[in-house]
Amino acid sequence: MRTLAEAASVAPGVRIIGGVHGLRALTAVLAVLAVAGAAPALVAVAPASLSAVALAHPEPNDVDGDSVLNENDNCPTVQNGSQVNSDGAPDGGDACDADDDNDGIPDTGDNCRIDPNPDQIDTDGNGRGDACPAVDVDLDGIDEDDDNCLTTPNPDQRNLDGDAQGDACDRDDDNDRFDDTVDNCPTIYNPTTSAAPPFVQADRDGDGIGSECDADESIGGSTPGTAPPGGGAGVAGPGGAADRKAPTLSVKVQRSQRLQDSGRALVIRAICSEACNLDAVVAAESKFARRAGLGSARVVAARGSWSLAGPGRTYVFARWTPKARRLRAGRRLQAKLKLTATDAAGNRRTVTKSIDLRR
Repeated sequence: MRTLAEAASVAPGVRIIGGVHGLRALTAVLAVLAVAGAAPALVAVAPASLSAVALAHPEPNDVDGDSVLNENDNCPTVQNGSQVNSDGAPDGGDACDADDDNDGIPDTGDNCRIDPNPDQIDTDGNGRGDACPAVDVDLDGIDEDDDNCLTTPNPDQRNLDGDAQGDACDRDDDNDRFDDTVDNCPTIYNPTTSAAPPFVQADRDGDGIGSECDADESIGGSTPGTAPPGGGAGVAGPGGAADRKAPTLSVKVQRSQRLQDSGRALVIRAICSEACNLDAVVAAESKFARRAGLGSARVVAARGSWSLAGPGRTYVFARWTPKARRLRAGRRLQAKLKLTATDAAGNRRTVTKSIDLRR
């Protein structure tokens, strides 16, 4: 039997390829040996060169080994089993097309790779062109350009401290450098007053609620629940006439409340036009209490009071009652907040707000 070298001499057009090509070369040589005696002029010619892709994937008629035959593959030498071709042009699939949207801007510098935007307008300067479709990673209905919690659903986008993170994904909602899990006022800024470790937050009565958000501690103004300075009913107003004018009251409160996020109390922001007592009651009528699984009677969900020694703004902290804390996961309690301001002359003003309480 002739050696490979002898076979090559019989068919000088055959190139002997070693290594990875050994089997192909041997096949070609055997073919030559089979016909050499009858047709010395017949030659099996090997390709001049084979790409690295072809060497790695010797599958028949599938050079890149992506399970798509060469004649149907829009990137025959680059694996792309999905065959995605965003621009639909005959210039190849996205895997081997340098301009996937065919807008004249190479993919490496295109701020909307698969959406044509030759003008590259990016109004907000965030690196994504205006032509790019909205992306909502966490499926909360908020485009990622505007979402303050990209991977945590938070359609209300609540952000108490106004930083870059919404409360749903912010470990420190009030930005006082105490994580919410250990903060004794998680929604009220109350940093430590310590200059050196141990760093602690003020809690004068030691009940676990920080002094800045504890309605049972006197933070400023008069003692909660007491009459404002200046006397009582019939106190003279401007010009010596009896004061019969109720104070002006402005209230701000987060309508949607989650018990596990709000701590021990509902935070109510209030502005009173004069010295006044502020009394807050959050209650739900019987029909809403039944729907929430809290019984058939009217439910008081929170109470709180505070006083202002003069015109200004303050917080009222209405503590959740044990009844409200019985609210089970998945249940909703529709309630009303009534905040009443009473001045030194006994004049009153009440503001009502809806509260949607969930666990």
